[in-house]
Amino acid sequence: MIDLPPEQVIEERLVECGLNPSGLTVKYEDYLQSIEINIKPEAGATPDKFGCIHKAADLEIVTFSDLEMYRKYSDFTMELYRPKMLEDARRSLEKIGKLEGFPVRSAFADDKRFAEAVEVHCGIPAGEALKEFGDGIVFMPPPEEYQDHVKFMNRYSCITSAIMFLAAKRELSIGFVGNEAVREEEQK
Repeated sequence: MIDLPPEQVIEERLVECGLNPSGLTVKYEDYLQSIEINIKPEAGATPDKFGCIHKAADLEIVTFSDLEMYRKYSDFTMELYRPKMLEDARRSLEKIGKLEGFPVRSAFADDKRFAEAVEVHCGIPAGEALKEFGDGIVFMPPPEEYQDHVKFMNRYSCITSAIMFLAAKRELSIGFVGNEAVREEEQK
């Protein structure tokens, strides 16, 4: 019996899901340290095939060249992981004594005020780490905070648990700004 490369096994599973192989690219990407599965419109993917696609991909990275389909698939996978994410975040907040009295979104006029209340609840001054950025709220602590990893984790562990908790509860979606955006913001 010949062992097939994992890329070929995944592609065969995707074809079994009803996808057309001419619309699939399954390739190991060094920069991702993972197999990336790219699904083009020609593959014929539809939301009713997402469960099969997810199972076929296992733990590998799935992308869609059609951005709307990619958004729908991301929403699908978020729903799969949401219960566990909610439980993990709840347990984390409870462990550090921050679940009780956690701010409730409906008590605040807007996302900015709610985000500030979450920061204060976590012992961080309002506006220090959760900031308005474009049309949303992002996690963007001061750049100097990144210099000491242990200090950073101690200071912001509650906020990171809160971000997961809020995302899982669908109360507030908080983005993350990379280093490049931080540099651009500092230059202004």
